[in-house]
Amino acid sequence: MHYSIRRSVLAFPASILLGFLLSLGATKEIEEDQVVEEKKIVAWMITQEQITSVSKSHLKTFKEIQNPSELSNASYQQLAGTLPIKKKLMTVGLSSMQHPQGNYLMSTLKSLFLASSEDELKDILVLVYLTVLDSTWFNETVTDIVKTFNPQTLAGQLLVICSMSTPSPPLRAPKTNLSEDYSSMAQFNQNVAHALLMNFAANLSNYFLMIEDNVHCLPNFITCMWREIVTWEIDDWVLMEFSTWGFVGKLLHSSDLPRLAQFFLLYKEAPPEVLLYHFRKLLDQNHPIQFSPSLFYQVGSFNRSSSNKPEYKMVKFKDREEAPNNPPATVYSNLRILNHVSPQTAYILGEGGFFWALEPKAGNHFTVVLAKAATVTRVQVLTGRDQENSEKLKDGKVELGYDPEGEPKACTHYILLGSLVNGKLDHKMLNKKTGKNVSCLKLVVSTSQRGRVMIRHINIWSKPEQ
Repeated sequence: MHYSIRRSVLAFPASILLGFLLSLGATKEIEEDQVVEEKKIVAWMITQEQITSVSKSHLKTFKEIQNPSELSNASYQQLAGTLPIKKKLMTVGLSSMQHPQGNYLMSTLKSLFLASSEDELKDILVLVYLTVLDSTWFNETVTDIVKTFNPQTLAGQLLVICSMSTPSPPLRAPKTNLSEDYSSMAQFNQNVAHALLMNFAANLSNYFLMIEDNVHCLPNFITCMWREIVTWEIDDWVLMEFSTWGFVGKLLHSSDLPRLAQFFLLYKEAPPEVLLYHFRKLLDQNHPIQFSPSLFYQVGSFNRSSSNKPEYKMVKFKDREEAPNNPPATVYSNLRILNHVSPQTAYILGEGGFFWALEPKAGNHFTVVLAKAATVTRVQVLTGRDQENSEKLKDGKVELGYDPEGEPKACTHYILLGSLVNGKLDHKMLNKKTGKNVSCLKLVVSTSQRGRVMIRHINIWSKPEQ
């Protein structure tokens, strides 16, 4: 389904790969300010002696990424839980070590399991890698995990590991004071931990999701992600991003993990988001696939970003349209209407009214049928009150429709665009094929809920089909 390493090599002329190692990715698609940031990164990496000579062979380095010999002899110890008997759909991986500002691993794990249903947990494995820098903290953490998450370990949902050996050079013990030296060491240790974690996870599942040990997970984030995976199933992709924060919420194919792990060891002190950016470019995914809103949020007071590293800005798509243009359309719904308000109210731009529905049932829908097929570049569905965050649709999905027939018109084919998160969806069409010849947009209730629901507005950014 996605790019093999052989296809990637064929897709990239030698000059492009050489340019990658010399400049680490200054490309024409990146705006001027991004190029400046990239030059800062190159300068920083040179000072850290990660690139010691511009005369290094790009083919040799690329072969090193394909052949992760430095990790082939890594040995691990299972501290809690057991390896799954069957391959899972997804591994959720995170690494943790002692931090002077405190550790939020336990709260992260609690958030993860509370946000996931039993059905969702059947398809995933939560893999925790612990770095042994302080034996007291390490032993206490293992004991706490075993006591708190015994049901999850027995059910095969949680596995905790550490490494019995580390790649050279060895891990660096942190200092007690916060300083640039500490930040550099923390980044070094974190990248080595990430590499060992990904190396272990390579054959456990089809997909690998990286999070950090200080995050809060939104409810049913697994289902939200899985629906996006299904939507993109026919397309080649390397990296999906469900958070714009660091290395959190990054989804990869597990088959790419050995190369990515070695990539992290080649540049041990580079920020993870920088390495991910260049890794996906190297495997021929030129544009980011980012979903909003974020499914993960940071908790705690510490930030792994180092003050001596340049600020790195992810490349994001910019809509040409500054505001939605909502093309002419007919709106209808089988929701139970409250106060005789027309569904069209939630679609008309500039209207101050809302569409109210009472006691939405699973399968109910709110459908927009465009008068003419259009190329849709962005869709925004807003439910609930903006400030109070109440009266929102708790569980819903948005679909795009094609090939309308009959009178009145109805689309004969739908694909999933995404799921509501906190009652909202804001989706930019990174997959251009998905946005072409769109004739319908449908909001579907996934789970029945009590009370009333406000559909605040449906916004569409579009342009006519040529």
